[in-house]
Amino acid sequence: MGFTSYISRKAAQLAVVMFIGIIVSFFMFRLLPGDPTASLLDPRLDPEAKIEIIRRFGLDKPLYEQFILYITNILRGDFGISFSYTGMSVSEVIFGQRLINTLALMSTGIALSAVIGTLLGLAIGWRSGGILDRTFTGLLYLVFSAPVFWVALLIQFYLGYQAGLIPISGTSSYIGVDVDFTTYLADYMLHMVGPVITLAFFFIPSYYIYIRNVVSSMKGEDFVVTLRAVGLSERIILVRHIARHVAIHTLTITSNQSPLLVTGAVFTETVFGWNGIGRLLYDSILRADYPVLQGIFILTILVVVITNIVTDVIYYLIDPRIKVR
Repeated sequence: MGFTSYISRKAAQLAVVMFIGIIVSFFMFRLLPGDPTASLLDPRLDPEAKIEIIRRFGLDKPLYEQFILYITNILRGDFGISFSYTGMSVSEVIFGQRLINTLALMSTGIALSAVIGTLLGLAIGWRSGGILDRTFTGLLYLVFSAPVFWVALLIQFYLGYQAGLIPISGTSSYIGVDVDFTTYLADYMLHMVGPVITLAFFFIPSYYIYIRNVVSSMKGEDFVVTLRAVGLSERIILVRHIARHVAIHTLTITSNQSPLLVTGAVFTETVFGWNGIGRLLYDSILRADYPVLQGIFILTILVVVITNIVTDVIYYLIDPRIKVR
């Protein structure tokens, strides 16, 4: 199969998924409990004003009319007006500093976890069956089962409150303050340390466990036996041959984590007060802010679609077996 045909087929499949996701997003958030007008309307407001506000947001229209309006606006790139952020469009709420903060945090956390988890999986999986393997694997299973918010609170308490090594919360100490870029960036990265450590506790075990099992199962493969027979050292086999195969699995796991690039780690962002999309998602659910929830959901689908297309291109380039499917 040629490259163009392969990518075109994948893009068509993902376009259908995107369209279905947009439709589902409309109905899904209207099944959430809570009254979306509760965050809009002051109880002391007179009935005529309440009716006018409801009419302005189209909440008085039948569901099918709301759906047609929703699809029309999406095609024009209009995600609507936020219910809880008065006077702000959904695009202004989502596509700004919050999205930048979440992308910076999640890409750093996932990339760091992928490198550490893969290297640990390679090293220990190649020596699977020993005491180190059983001890370390059991320990990471224990870490993986720990609630994320509990780990975040521990890191916040011990590293932030007691040791004073990291800021307890926030994204920067210089919000609204005029400082040079280097100072701001250093402070921003310091605030990121706590959330990134928390994310590492969550992501590293998932990479390690999967890669460790893959490497352990490959030790007895025929090509490994052949490489040993021709005199290659264990180190060369691991680094030049096994690691190359494992890279595909690491890419697969990372691709599966792509929704988190937008939604972030909700608990982590909430505990550390990180001003990102994950925290916005949590607040919007509490306030029944349908337009913002829909905007986040659609943005997440878009990121997943783009990530999958990029991943498929990389698969095609590094895995020769795809070319003959």
